[in-house]
Amino acid sequence: MTETEKKWQERVLAWKASGKSSEEFAQGQGYAAITLQQWGFRLRKKEREAKTETVALARVLRSDATPSFASPTMAVDIGGARIEVRAGFDRALLLERKRPTPTAWC
Repeated sequence: MTETEKKWQERVLAWKASGKSSEEFAQGQGYAAITLQQWGFRLRKKEREAKTETVALARVLRSDATPSFASPTMAVDIGGARIEVRAGFDRALLLERKRPTPTAWC
């Protein structure tokens, strides 16, 4: 965080803690209320972006070398996890959002 950002962060935090409107708080401070509001927005946005979890793109490889006895399969490897989807899979199960219980893995 730059010195300017730190200075404005302190001002925005003091403004929010005061319970005053931006106009009331900025009066006589040497900066405009709109500037205080803009910095409040900018700092909140930066904080949200920092908290946002990033996900790396998954590389999906398609192989046409599927043996004739096997059903077509699509596999996605993400970190140490592998997701395989075969022809005729249960779409509802794939879309289910519930997390499995630890005993379901055994």
